[in-house]
Amino acid sequence: MRVGFWQNGCLSLLVAAIAAMVLSAGYARAEGGPILIRDLSVSPPIETLVSAEQIAALETQTIVTRTEFTDGEPRFDGPLMTDVLKLAGNRGWTTARMIAANDYSIEIPVSDFISYGVIVAHSMNGKRLSRRDKGPYWLMYPLDRFAELRDPVYNNRLIWQLVTIELR
Repeated sequence: MRVGFWQNGCLSLLVAAIAAMVLSAGYARAEGGPILIRDLSVSPPIETLVSAEQIAALETQTIVTRTEFTDGEPRFDGPLMTDVLKLAGNRGWTTARMIAANDYSIEIPVSDFISYGVIVAHSMNGKRLSRRDKGPYWLMYPLDRFAELRDPVYNNRLIWQLVTIELR
């Protein structure tokens, strides 16, 4: 039996709608998305996909700090960047290139993560970060805790919508 154009079109729309619902339900359940960690210090490079569940399972730290992107002194919660990197191993990396969903990228010395207790914030003021408010992950420094972090260099390192980390 031959299916007419209208019937075939409706079936395609129905399948697309169901797929979108399934994917969005999984995304909401994960409360974020994965972060791809690429270890470029070895050949061939090793890729580790860190899930939202793995990130959520890490111990949460809090940073209360002002930024030029927020009002007041918001509270940021999330795991230490060093704990996130441990999920991909520990091979003595010195540089991390952080890449956002919009392809913005910035290179950061790995020593910053250790020296300043940088976190991968998943929440601000107790609310999960969405893409609309710089989420699901926003790299956060304790800017108010260290005088040297008031330099614009560190402001540029507050990368949001973090999706990929490349390590060397």
